[in-house]
Amino acid sequence: MASEALGRAPFVYQTPRNAAEAAGLGTAAGVLRFLRTGADPDAIETVRPEIISSAVTRVTALEASMWSRDIALLRALDREKPIDDARRQYLACLGTALGTRDLVTYLAPDGVKDCDPAEVTRRIEARRP
Repeated sequence: MASEALGRAPFVYQTPRNAAEAAGLGTAAGVLRFLRTGADPDAIETVRPEIISSAVTRVTALEASMWSRDIALLRALDREKPIDDARRQYLACLGTALGTRDLVTYLAPDGVKDCDPAEVTRRIEARRP
């Protein structure tokens, strides 16, 4: 109750404001709804700090899907708008940093090439507003 009095509601579901938030929350239906109304899965969008982390507040829906660790969501995104080879390698590198082995295998079945996982996460964190 004290949190709610201060304007925070940690146990209340918050509706995603954009495709990146929906992806970070792992809600495939929400992501698809945004994409089918014109959202770009590669657009960098602002997400609330509680969605991914306080250090990661500006991501694409594809990047946010990596934090959700949901292979079904990633496959749905790939079906909706196929992920090109360069983006697959980038996301697989991010997945390596996050330790999401199944997502990495899906994105780069032949292995991740030219990957600096620390650099990928550092660049995403540097997008802060």
